[in-house]
Amino acid sequence: MNKQEEKVLELIYHQTPKFLESYDLISAPTTGFIAKKMGFDRSVVSKLLNQLYKAQKLIKINTRPVIYLALNEKISFGNTYSSIAEFKDSYQNNIWESVIGANGSLKDVIEQLKAALVYPPSGLPAIIFGESGTGKTFLIKKLFAYAKAQEIVKPNAQLVVINCAQYANNPELLSSALFGYVKGSFTGADFDKKGALASANNGILFLDEVHRLSPEGQEKLFTYLDTGRFSPVGSDTAKYQSKTRLFFATTEDEKDFLGTFLRRIPIKIKLPPLDERGAYEKRILTHSLLIDQAKRINSAIKISKRCLSLISHCHFDANVGELKNLLQNIVAKKYALNPKQQVVEIKIGDLPSKMLKQIRSNNFSLIQDGHKLIFRPTDNYLASDYSNQAEFISKMEFSWHNLLEMQKHNVKNRNSYYQIVQQETHAILYSTHNSERSLIADYIDIIASIFNVAQIDCLNLRNLSIYDLAIYIYYLMRNESTADFIKEKDLSLIETLYNSELRIISKVAPLVEMHFEISLKKSDCLWLAILISNDNLSILPRIPAILVAHGYATASSMADTCNHFLQNALFTPVDLKPDVSREEMIRYLKDLIKKINPQEGLVILMDMGALESIIEPIKNESKCDLLVINNVSMSLLLEIGNQLLLKKDLQTIQKHLPQNTIQSKLCIPQMKKLATVITTCMTGMGSAQRIKNILSHSFLGLVNVQVEACDFKELVNCRNSNLLTDKNAVAIIGIDNPDVAGIPYFGLEEIMTGEKIEALEQVLKPYSSANNLKKWEKQLIKNFSLDRILDSLTIISPTKVMNVIGKYLQEIQLGLNQKLNNRVQISLYVHIANMIERIIRGNEIKEYNGDNSTIVRDHCFSVLKKYNSVLEGRFSIKVNDPETAYIRDLIVHH
Repeated sequence: MNKQEEKVLELIYHQTPKFLESYDLISAPTTGFIAKKMGFDRSVVSKLLNQLYKAQKLIKINTRPVIYLALNEKISFGNTYSSIAEFKDSYQNNIWESVIGANGSLKDVIEQLKAALVYPPSGLPAIIFGESGTGKTFLIKKLFAYAKAQEIVKPNAQLVVINCAQYANNPELLSSALFGYVKGSFTGADFDKKGALASANNGILFLDEVHRLSPEGQEKLFTYLDTGRFSPVGSDTAKYQSKTRLFFATTEDEKDFLGTFLRRIPIKIKLPPLDERGAYEKRILTHSLLIDQAKRINSAIKISKRCLSLISHCHFDANVGELKNLLQNIVAKKYALNPKQQVVEIKIGDLPSKMLKQIRSNNFSLIQDGHKLIFRPTDNYLASDYSNQAEFISKMEFSWHNLLEMQKHNVKNRNSYYQIVQQETHAILYSTHNSERSLIADYIDIIASIFNVAQIDCLNLRNLSIYDLAIYIYYLMRNESTADFIKEKDLSLIETLYNSELRIISKVAPLVEMHFEISLKKSDCLWLAILISNDNLSILPRIPAILVAHGYATASSMADTCNHFLQNALFTPVDLKPDVSREEMIRYLKDLIKKINPQEGLVILMDMGALESIIEPIKNESKCDLLVINNVSMSLLLEIGNQLLLKKDLQTIQKHLPQNTIQSKLCIPQMKKLATVITTCMTGMGSAQRIKNILSHSFLGLVNVQVEACDFKELVNCRNSNLLTDKNAVAIIGIDNPDVAGIPYFGLEEIMTGEKIEALEQVLKPYSSANNLKKWEKQLIKNFSLDRILDSLTIISPTKVMNVIGKYLQEIQLGLNQKLNNRVQISLYVHIANMIERIIRGNEIKEYNGDNSTIVRDHCFSVLKKYNSVLEGRFSIKVNDPETAYIRDLIVHH
């Protein structure tokens, strides 16, 4: 930019605020106006203006003549507006954009100020509590500009500011300043004079440092606050009316005011100090103040990121005011050394010694980045630029770039992805202020409730992960228009690594979107999935290991360290409270072993305890070899971890243990040939496998048989072979009968209708008890129902909801004194599960066949209404009459 352009730009910066006061063409910076002021030829000025506009330094309004504007706020630079009205509409919606924290720490403050301003007929009195230098006067001036732009006040309305500290010792003088006086009311009152209330009529009166008002001064405002009328000093009879919007500010607490005074002020606003506004806002405040100083000295200011970090980590007693004075002082000293220099450079040595001492006392670690930033006089600043662009693009996009690069290089270590995601999530947290963090903390309970409603088993989901989820969800709420950085990208590897976590997030996503009013993109779901991956070590080695230790985080700390060092999720931690009972520990271990479901072996490592008392109750929980090791240390964990990575068997691992100091015991289950139920289908192995899964889950813990899927053609062709004998096959269940001699066949349809259920139970009788066989039948119905609804439910967990529906069906059968056949029960399972999800989403059926008056309210309907509480209490829903009527139809018309 040449000197002529700089002079033109400087004049436009000076003239723009004057134009914005009235939007009068007389004061508008046009080509003719600038040429006249600077003594330049119009053609030269026109060329200069076009160059500045193309360089996105100016805004153009295509009136006649054309108006060029330059704002401190970067609002739509480089754009053209067809009229003053169009620009005005755009500008008034962006007045608050230049306020740092308008969508952050000051969001609620600004909303309260707006509420006080617009409330009819003449606003509501409001008082701002805040430390010195927090920006109380600045916000009131912005509010006044907003009021004018929105035409809430008239164009000629005034903002009158009175600092009550000036009248602290002279309440009479304050009264005359506020209410005015009449001639002769006191010595020197030679004429009538209007006060602030009259001057601010239809405008805003701002009383700063209002705590300096004496009780008498506060009392004098009561009449006006109550009636909107006042009397000038020296005349009790004259009554004047003023439609003034009153705003107060103070650095003191509420206890310093008369209770009668504060009761008349309905809106009380707390302005946060600088330290509570977060490092992010503190940093961009520093940036904007340096831009202001660069404009003032008309020279660029260069400062290192290290120096900026030091400033942003310091405490300022006088908040933004002190920060502004500090930067102004530093720049002034460096500028004074050479007023002609084009660039003023600020180094750490230029900071005041008081600040450097504060940094040392806080043991602040200097960042190593030596990169310098340059702030120029022509720079413009807009708070949203940082939050929506620089902050988001430079961090989130960079993080996704790194994640995709790791996938490109076939990195399969889940922890490497997790570290990037968690680090960036915590960076979001560190940029928030205290009030935002309290909101994030509140979201934790909401997220936990969502997981509970969705019936997700979060046994290992720690508080830290839920907090991380809350941080990211809050971030999405504040950045609604964020881009999807992985759109149309191949994510097959990452999605495979986090497949189980993605399934969990897909279940809770609809509720998260509905409650927090956000839209989760593919990138968001994957990000959330990675955040919870550290707690759910779903990708286990061939032989998994459980580490049990007493202490609130002992096992977690040891396991995390070893997993990180070995770069693999080998150890699952179990933290036991010091006073945990043996029964509680065994119960937890049993549940965890079932969840892990080891196939080729399991290692349990303990810090202390009697081996025999632990092994006996749990050795049968796993059908594979079990190695229990006592008195483990960190070095032993690492050694065992290496053995597991090398795929050593448990006998080899035990053999290499230090025999003198370490206790261990290897349990190998006795192998016996189990009875087998064969599943098959003419359509292929897919259907046979699906039937197998349903039967396996139904038999589990109730019938001691194994289930194996076989190809239909193979069964037909091996009728006379020893294949089925070798498998100890006792029954074949399927869709089509392969006619295998000696092995009874049961059609799936016949089982579900009840025709062959008793015959099948006779075959299974040697492998179960009579009571368990009845339980197996109920379990079979639930599992077939579950199979049918797996693909239809998106919010609630099908597995969990089945137990609740099962209890509901049991109660209504008792109430009706009627056993529902298997086919009806399956239909009810499917219908009720989908009904529950419908109601949770707010989409319940409100009319029965278009007319609720046709609902049959018989005995069956009454029983259903009575036991609807089983569903309602578990899922916090209300089952209405139309929904109940449709359940009745399934029962009555079967």
